[in-house]
Amino acid sequence: MAKTPEGIIQAYGMTELKKRGCLVRKIGYEGRRGCPDLIAFVPMRPANGVWPKEGDAGIWLPPITVFIEVKKDENTQPEEHQLREHERIRQHGGFVWVIGSKAQMDELIEELKL
Repeated sequence: MAKTPEGIIQAYGMTELKKRGCLVRKIGYEGRRGCPDLIAFVPMRPANGVWPKEGDAGIWLPPITVFIEVKKDENTQPEEHQLREHERIRQHGGFVWVIGSKAQMDELIEELKL
């Protein structure tokens, strides 16, 4: 079981995202540093957060891929090599969030409208 502060937040995030239909994986690079901790494939979902009734079209948000860097608390910042990798990902259209608490994970879930 997750015993470190990062592990507790990471396990919580994986559980909560999976409950909402995301495919979530812990990731790492071979021969390279700076990889975010998690990748989440977020499915198409209703823009207002409410699933439409059968027959209603609704407005849908497209699926996206999200990288998540987990830290032990909200005050811990990523290291320089991690920040450089986050910037590379963003320059190529990726989304990166740095999360340091369950509350921040909940904010991410709310922002994604899951």
